[in-house]
Amino acid sequence: MIGKRPDNYTLFDVGNVWPLEMKAKSFYYHLAVAAQKGLFKDEEFASLYHANNGRPRVPPSLLALMMILQGHDQVSDDQSIEHSAFDLRWAAVLGRPAGTRLCAKSTLQLFRSHLILHSEFRKLLQRSIDEAKAAGLIEGRTITAAVDTKPMLGRGAVMDTYNLLAQAMRQLARALARDAGGPIREFLDSNGFSHLSEPSIKGTAVVDWNDEAARNAFLTDLVEQARQLLSLADGGSKHVRQNAELLSQLLLQDVEDHVPPDKPDKTSSSIKQETIRDRVPSSTDPEQRHGRKSASKRFNGHKSSVVCDSRSGIILSCSILPGNAGDATNVLEQVEEAQRNAAVPIGEILADCAYGGAETRAEFADSKHTLIAKVPALPSGPFGKGAFKIDLLNNQATCPSGHTTQTYSQHDDGGKTFYFDEHCTDCPLRQQCTKSALGRSLKVHPNEGELQKARAFQNSPPGRNKLKERLVVENSLARLAHYGIGQARYIGRAKSNFQLTIASTVANLRRAWNSISEPDLSKATEQALVAA
Repeated sequence: MIGKRPDNYTLFDVGNVWPLEMKAKSFYYHLAVAAQKGLFKDEEFASLYHANNGRPRVPPSLLALMMILQGHDQVSDDQSIEHSAFDLRWAAVLGRPAGTRLCAKSTLQLFRSHLILHSEFRKLLQRSIDEAKAAGLIEGRTITAAVDTKPMLGRGAVMDTYNLLAQAMRQLARALARDAGGPIREFLDSNGFSHLSEPSIKGTAVVDWNDEAARNAFLTDLVEQARQLLSLADGGSKHVRQNAELLSQLLLQDVEDHVPPDKPDKTSSSIKQETIRDRVPSSTDPEQRHGRKSASKRFNGHKSSVVCDSRSGIILSCSILPGNAGDATNVLEQVEEAQRNAAVPIGEILADCAYGGAETRAEFADSKHTLIAKVPALPSGPFGKGAFKIDLLNNQATCPSGHTTQTYSQHDDGGKTFYFDEHCTDCPLRQQCTKSALGRSLKVHPNEGELQKARAFQNSPPGRNKLKERLVVENSLARLAHYGIGQARYIGRAKSNFQLTIASTVANLRRAWNSISEPDLSKATEQALVAA
């Protein structure tokens, strides 16, 4: 049953042990004032509780405040419980006597789980946007938004193929042992998998790792044992099936089998030379992916994607993408969500070249938003696509040697391919331009016209000035980095999305309250706040 917080209590009451004076510009002061005014209300979280059954719980509005304090101070659950009792600033925000813990750690964790399960944590971000609007940071008939992403390193351990398979086998064995009602060590010993109890299978194996044949022999034995373990998982519980599916996926992604011609009944295994696109690098967090923020910057984990107001930097929406997803993945949906959160139409969207591809522009073409982003650079070099002049009005293209062709084929999707066959025969630059026996061809995207307009705009003074406005989103991401979004605190994208939302909420509240002039700390003002 939902708990109710009392309507009347003294502002900044910490048990009347001694007077508490907080800095008027501090985050804790503003959060305490906002809490007194009803930043979060118990009724908003009523759907998480039974209406009339069970004992009254800790008021959810206080637990929500505790989530904000935890995100601001970057402390653990245990530390949060202690802070609620012995940090006078936390006690002032929560409106509780000092020395009394708000709740048990399990209560805090259960509340977080319900917020994530029912996506109720988005209400916290909405309240921060409302505070920004009240401070006058979001105004006007329409607003301009900026969008960008930032890598978030995953929480799960990233391992090589040998230890990755062994760890997945341990997880499956643990699930099977749980179904059997016995300890995992007993299960491993009775089924001939005792070596899996070691923390690192490579560290304890006697293998010459410089010898490819020895490595493959060791891997072949490991794969055979993994398949034996999978055979024991048939008909198991849901937890067993999930771990069996993970182990099967790891075998498929990293291992290839070979059948020697002279020994058709003998199969050997080796590690695949190529990395598949959706490879799972961690068995403890299977939702992590190999990501790439730039040509030289790689990471393992997720991507934090945010949409913010380009004038104030207030974050209007945020989401977690797979680490290997393109920056522009689901960007239109996120912009629509940002518009709903702000309750103000979004006119222009500013972004970098990761969002400037033809597919993303086509997606935005049918929406009410105008995408302004740099077009990705064309292939460099004297004979790259950028060296050709494409005249869509006259359906012709001119190569770097000055030859113009009007010979082209029309594709079903609206694109074209121009052919320079007749001009390539005696061209002195042919060997440098193409190795095709038929001559050079040039493929033109169906939205080439829009791409040409975008290139012309980004190279103009108004275009350069407009694109500079998107830098505010990088400042917003820098503030989020201060609150720890560079490293996931939890396993999985759903919980990481919660972490990103809390960080965005804290960043928004600080940005909104920092824009307010220093309040009057007189007794009359304090009494007025209490009366309110």
